[in-house]
Amino acid sequence: MLSPKNILLILFIGLGYTGFSQPFTLNDKIKPIELKLQEDTRKGHEGELFIATISYVDTTKYYYVSGHSMFQDIDVIVTNFNKSKPLEVELANNSWGDVVKKQSTAKAKNGIINFKVKTFNKFGIKVISPTSEEVKFTIAVHANPEQKNYLGNPFTKISKKEMKEGRASTNTSSGGDHSGSNIWLYILLGVVLLIIGLLIGKLVGKKSASVILLLVSTSFALQAQNSGTDRFYIPREFDSYMDDVQELMEDYKGYNDKFDKFKETFDKFKDFNDQYENLTDCMKTAPLPGEPRIPSFCDIPVTDAGWDTNESCADCFKEARKNFNETRYLFTQLATIYRCTKDFSEAAIAFGDNVSGYHGVSGMAWQTQKRNIEKSVIELQQAYDNKYNQLVQSLYNNLVELSKCEARYGTDDWYDRFGYMYFEFMRDKYKRTD
Repeated sequence: MLSPKNILLILFIGLGYTGFSQPFTLNDKIKPIELKLQEDTRKGHEGELFIATISYVDTTKYYYVSGHSMFQDIDVIVTNFNKSKPLEVELANNSWGDVVKKQSTAKAKNGIINFKVKTFNKFGIKVISPTSEEVKFTIAVHANPEQKNYLGNPFTKISKKEMKEGRASTNTSSGGDHSGSNIWLYILLGVVLLIIGLLIGKLVGKKSASVILLLVSTSFALQAQNSGTDRFYIPREFDSYMDDVQELMEDYKGYNDKFDKFKETFDKFKDFNDQYENLTDCMKTAPLPGEPRIPSFCDIPVTDAGWDTNESCADCFKEARKNFNETRYLFTQLATIYRCTKDFSEAAIAFGDNVSGYHGVSGMAWQTQKRNIEKSVIELQQAYDNKYNQLVQSLYNNLVELSKCEARYGTDDWYDRFGYMYFEFMRDKYKRTD
């Protein structure tokens, strides 16, 4: 069940994202297909999201990814089997011309394109056939469980001297590491789907296309999307399904050899570079510069996943610290939404001003759209200020609760001596200045 603070944040997001369903364009001929990430319900994959599609392209095809949060690492995998027909893939941010990353299957290792990104909202994927030949391909998108540890732990063990008199210091620590993903499994799923597409058109006899389609329909949930050609899958029952496909292909040497080669590659994929880059400059995932260190009787850090060690602190500290940590990350999420949405709005206006005479969009029509965007920015600012004030009050309440816990363990007036410095730091840090 969502907490009241998260519900309020969702309402803020809804206001700030008005009209932002994909990279901005004035070309009504571009009709991107949504890749909406779905929950992976398999045991051992809690918190992960995934979607895969199998399709073809002979010129350019547009997609956009939705359903993730800024706290999730995302892998975008694109692959095809025919090396003589390469694909180019671009990731777009504010507009389809705003290409932030680009790769080609002709140059990618083993022909597998892998983008590793972090982003706060929807982003575009453009698949291009540079030779204008029809190419069969898969896109697999995987999001790791949310990680909320980059802000680090602002608490430090209080000394006996500080319990009597002291003040907070500056935090120079960095955020913690996060665990790697099982993305190689998801890439293998994408290749299995691609093999299915190839076999459907080629296999005959008792192991015909109808047999393959039966396996698909019984082992995967087909996700209904707004597209006439793309088919979408989630990885339910994946492990047993992969075995079925491999057994099915044993009589078809060419495809089976290719499958084995790819499987060998994917088994080693977990050793590849696992660095995820922010897709936009407006998103910050690093400790806050100059953040005060707060002396505390209980200095064990807490994240959204729980306490980082098995040491025990009083239940009073655990609950208060959990609420405090949630408020910290809501502040960062609020600031990211505001910065990125405002950047997007400014980029959309600049783009519209430059191309409003093209794509059949008259100057008058663009001016109407422009006024709507400018109005949404004003509403965004008002929504930010309202949510900011709510979070400031929540932070104060969190620190007061922590102060009560500290008093129980011998540190009187903890908020007035230590907590207020952190409160003032956060209040000034996230106050809107534009």
